Amino acid sequence: MRLRRTAALLLLPLLVTVGCGSAATPAAAPPPASPSAAAPSSGAPDRPSDATSMICNPYFRQELAGALGTDTTQPLAPTWEKRVYSCEYHYPDGSMTLSVKELPDAATALAQYDGLRGSAGAVTDLNGLGEAAYKRADGTTVVRKDAFVLTVDVAKLPETFGTPPRSRADVAVMTATTVMICWKEHSS
Repeated sequence: MRLRRTAALLLLPLLVTVGCGSAATPAAAPPPASPSAAAPSSGAPDRPSDATSMICNPYFRQELAGALGTDTTQPLAPTWEKRVYSCEYHYPDGSMTLSVKELPDAATALAQYDGLRGSAGAVTDLNGLGEAAYKRADGTTVVRKDAFVLTVDVAKLPETFGTPPRSRADVAVMTATTVMICWKEHSS
């Protein structure tokens, strides 16, 4: 366990230095509506924010492939419906889905996060990731940050995944951490 934490801490500076692309980079979906990572307005946007669209950005996919030691087998096909932006990362031996729910404000995001947490069964809190985070028994990680709720669903991945092999729970936390780093980088 201690070795995993040490390895994760060593990996984080590498992820920060690589960069996450920018709003000017082509996204795999329609161009985002706003140039900032600020919380979305109270009206229902017809496109995801720049920060949200990063999860399906080709540059983010490349960074994730480097971090996980394996790349996707299919192009990303993002969707934007009912304020949820998502895409599935298909791999030779499974898949994971990244999604972000954009909410009108931080209070609504907190209520959404608490509702998801309450219906998730036994969870493990994750300290230092977003404003609040937990992982479910299947390894899926959920993170609340500002008016966003990020879900990294790894239930369709094998128990160990990537090169070097990691537990799917570690893959979810690493992926969520990469998103948080990108959001921080984007808002700077």
